[in-house]
Amino acid sequence: MEFSLLGPIAVSTGSGELSLGPAKRRSVLALLLLQPNTTVPLEQLIDSLWEDEPPEHARTVVQGHVSRLRATLAEAGAEAYGIELTTHGSAYLLRMPEELIDAHRFGELVTLARPEAAPADAVPLLREALGLWRGPALTGTVTSPPFAAAAHALEERRLTAVEALGRAHGTLGEHEQAAAILYSAAVNHPLREGLIAGLMRALFRTGRQSDALEWFHRTRRLLNEELGVDPGERLRGAYEEILRAEAADGGRKGATKPAGGARGAGGATSGGTRPGAHPGRGAGTEGVPGADGAPGAGGMATRGADGAAASAADGGARGGSGRAGAAP
Repeated sequence: MEFSLLGPIAVSTGSGELSLGPAKRRSVLALLLLQPNTTVPLEQLIDSLWEDEPPEHARTVVQGHVSRLRATLAEAGAEAYGIELTTHGSAYLLRMPEELIDAHRFGELVTLARPEAAPADAVPLLREALGLWRGPALTGTVTSPPFAAAAHALEERRLTAVEALGRAHGTLGEHEQAAAILYSAAVNHPLREGLIAGLMRALFRTGRQSDALEWFHRTRRLLNEELGVDPGERLRGAYEEILRAEAADGGRKGATKPAGGARGAGGATSGGTRPGAHPGRGAGTEGVPGADGAPGAGGMATRGADGAAASAADGGARGGSGRAGAAP
């Protein structure tokens, strides 16, 4: 026999689901399952079942629902599973092994998972835990603040498990899986900053930098428009981490970029006449001392009459310093 809170309220046996009756009866069972092996006061049941002022016969209604639940469980052989619904004065107690409740098993699996320390073990544990969910928690109960608060608390635990599964995949280097898991949850919960931060990191590590940064700016706008606040530490931290990584990556690319073919002032260019060289000289005269004060690629070179004249002219142009052939 299994009891479900993570989705529609249900009790399953080997032969199928039990017929639990109307919403208020399911709500009574849900409240008892949320506090197994604990006495639940009748007044708490009444306050949870009626959002507004309860009717005068509210006590009788609750007692009737408890009586029908007790009969339904007994007919399904609940006693064989160690399950018993008893009355204690003006309170009720559902005595049972807690592992028969899906919410309890979910909590145990999540507790066992250690996404950072043992990610390979955490992935199957968290997947099994999340696989217990069959829809929004406490579906089929009445609409009242106590049940809304209980459903919200269970949903928070589910989202925490989703974030942990994303971190486990990320620790294993499985960033595509992490992004896929976090994406659908982020779409449904666009203001949950920890979830968005995890998705941003996963997207960045798959090479989707623009998508990662777009999630930050979108969430920042939503936070400002709907709540009037700025991004918190976790979301800002992910954003700054991505910017630093991009800057560092750009620096590495710039450091390894090959230098261009242009040289500094006075440098020779291959296959052409160097600026400042004598217009009548060819490439072969570049190594002549007096042309630029440096020997050519072939080492020593002989200077002809034209070269000597050019050298003398160059010396005069340098202001008659008397150092023919000095480097410019």
